[in-house]
Amino acid sequence: MKSFLIFDMDGVLLDTMPLWEHLGIDYLTAHGIQPTPGLRERLLQMTMPEAAELFRAEFGMTAPAEEIIDGIDAMAKEFYTAKALLKLGVAETLAELHRRGYHCVLATATDRDLATAALRRTGIESCFQQIFTCTELNLSKQDPAFYLAILQELKTSAGECAVIEDALHAIQTALACGIDTYAIYDESAHDVWPQIQSIATCAFQRFDQLLEVL
Repeated sequence: MKSFLIFDMDGVLLDTMPLWEHLGIDYLTAHGIQPTPGLRERLLQMTMPEAAELFRAEFGMTAPAEEIIDGIDAMAKEFYTAKALLKLGVAETLAELHRRGYHCVLATATDRDLATAALRRTGIESCFQQIFTCTELNLSKQDPAFYLAILQELKTSAGECAVIEDALHAIQTALACGIDTYAIYDESAHDVWPQIQSIATCAFQRFDQLLEVL
């Protein structure tokens, strides 16, 4: 039995990936900038600070990175505080995992204030003992140091944990750290779902199917 379950949020717990698929593009176009082909896919793997630096380096934005981040954050805040919905079966499954004694933590690329606002509004904030964000750790999910830092903070080992994710790059990183990965299907990862299925420890179409292996 695993002791710690490390949950991604967007696309796993919350049906928010459509927002992130378009947020960076919408921000650029609002500033009169034409996005380049393939930018959407690149942005999905980035933190807000990384996206801000990209906008400055490749699109000639002169605003400080902090100002760009604030602008993107403002566009996302309304959605997280008022509109973000849980994916099917999340609340019931988390309650059952809590009943079974699992320690659940959150590991997200979304900033803490947005994450906590959405978790609180949807009623699942109390399910998580700790929240780890890419921004606060200053690491992306493409860097194994992200998950290693979480293991260190939890004072546990890779074998005692499982990562629950929907994103291919994060699954690859967790596996590189020796952590079992349970992949949850999200439409945003449709094109790479066969690859995810081929490498993840387990892969599920629905969130509640986690209970079959935990």
